[in-house]
Amino acid sequence: MNAGWSMHDEACTHYEDMINNMMIGHDFLAREFDGYTPRVGWHIDPFGHSNANPRLFAEMGFEAWFFARIDYEDKAKRMDDKTLQWVWKPFSESLGDRVSIFTHTMRDHYSYPTGFKYDVVNTSDGPVIDDETLETFNADQRSLKMYQYALGMTDNYVGNHLFIPWGDDFTYQNAAMTFSSPDALIRYFNKTFDDMTLLYSTPSEYLQTLKDQNIEWSVRYDDMFPYADQNEDYWTGYFTSRAQAKGMDRYAQGSMHSMSKLFSLMVLDE
Repeated sequence: MNAGWSMHDEACTHYEDMINNMMIGHDFLAREFDGYTPRVGWHIDPFGHSNANPRLFAEMGFEAWFFARIDYEDKAKRMDDKTLQWVWKPFSESLGDRVSIFTHTMRDHYSYPTGFKYDVVNTSDGPVIDDETLETFNADQRSLKMYQYALGMTDNYVGNHLFIPWGDDFTYQNAAMTFSSPDALIRYFNKTFDDMTLLYSTPSEYLQTLKDQNIEWSVRYDDMFPYADQNEDYWTGYFTSRAQAKGMDRYAQGSMHSMSKLFSLMVLDE
């Protein structure tokens, strides 16, 4: 997913830097994996989202993008309205319907559900044990908790498939610890409940299930700045902070643009 050199900022970066960032990563994948091209964007942590980014992602061939950070008041309303997912049509006043991209907002940030963190950076939740002969057996309780969590998500999303992020900052450091508990949870959950199925999946697979359901989505046209995660807590300081570093970045970007233009002219002359 995404596959840029980084998950670039959307507020302070120049659009050429956004393009170059994605080009470097996508060029690597195309060379190393026989022309593979990602089709899902993954911008879970930028502090607000611009109109420029969905436009660029759409024109890069992305079918959708996923993110976590959204203004707390906007998010509360969208949760109530079941509109955490929509079709974004950026710059519609000039582009009309020519450019659009499906957008998915994660309900509970980009983290595991509470009580299901299984990695060396968080061991307080303890493992899922589905061996009923052991005194530490707890898969029944954990499965019920996951069932209730997923059921609660149906209040905020449409369709009969739900996307639950499984990870967090600095996780996936220990494969055995990371996957043994979900494996046990999935086994016991699917054996216990007949109206819901738990499985490993990917954003691309989830996107396909949404397409298959032919759901009519709401449409958004505006950008998502400024971002606030609670009352009077706006993440706007980085717009103007570190002015010297940002000035150097702009200078470097301008020099790179000039060099690219001169190189292109030289190639054309040959």
